[in-house]
Amino acid sequence: MNWLGDHEAAWQPGLAIGKYSRMFVTSNDRMIAVDTNGDPLLLDLDDAVVADYEPVLAGTLDDVNYYGVRGEIIGSLQYQPLRPILIQTRSAQFVPVSAAMQVLDFLHEHQFCGQCGRPTTPSRSDRGRTCESCQLTQYPRISPCVIVLVTRGDELLLARAPRFVDGMYSTLAGFVEAGESAEHACHREIFEEVGVEISTPIYQGSQSWPFKHSLMLGYHAEWRLGDIKIDGNEIIDAQWFKIDNLPKLPPRASISRGMIDAFISERFNSQER
Repeated sequence: MNWLGDHEAAWQPGLAIGKYSRMFVTSNDRMIAVDTNGDPLLLDLDDAVVADYEPVLAGTLDDVNYYGVRGEIIGSLQYQPLRPILIQTRSAQFVPVSAAMQVLDFLHEHQFCGQCGRPTTPSRSDRGRTCESCQLTQYPRISPCVIVLVTRGDELLLARAPRFVDGMYSTLAGFVEAGESAEHACHREIFEEVGVEISTPIYQGSQSWPFKHSLMLGYHAEWRLGDIKIDGNEIIDAQWFKIDNLPKLPPRASISRGMIDAFISERFNSQER
């Protein structure tokens, strides 16, 4: 398996234990400042450009402490949308950028208590925010989402959502609902979106994905029975594709593409044997 963030076991979330410190700059609408090469811009913590902003710690990787700041667009900097920048980054950049963006989202969305409406303050012992009035503590949100590669022999069941770029098909995905397991969500989502039933899903790996705070849980499952019947809302087309005649696929940065590539490689290798 190979996708962004899959290899960075040295990442230490919420800790500043490196020798050096660098900071990402993001805007209130989740744009990210970039350098002349189009990579995420990294500034020193004391850079005058961001002197009015409070750095927020994301974590440490390879001896570098990564922080993020968010605010109004700074005219002297160049900004780009987050998604295309993340897709083209290296894995060692992807992890701290994704983490910083999600922590900044949490701070922005939890300035006030969801229980009593009073202002929150940083927790004294962890990464949460606490309401001093009612003592409710909230933490950065993580939303588990299953993403399932469904196969039938040498065929892959791929689908299009309305937001996809022209011609692109991907694996099926959906959020885990309260009270259900990830495996149950695999069966439910596949049946809801394309009307087929699958065999027992087999876990492949996971990927953090900051749109907005998803944790993608990858599974592979064989088709069991049923014909494709799309829901027409979340899915606008779904088809079976032979491994030697595939449509435009998601970028290699994604867990979806990683699972597809791994399956194709396995099938070709088995045929050669």
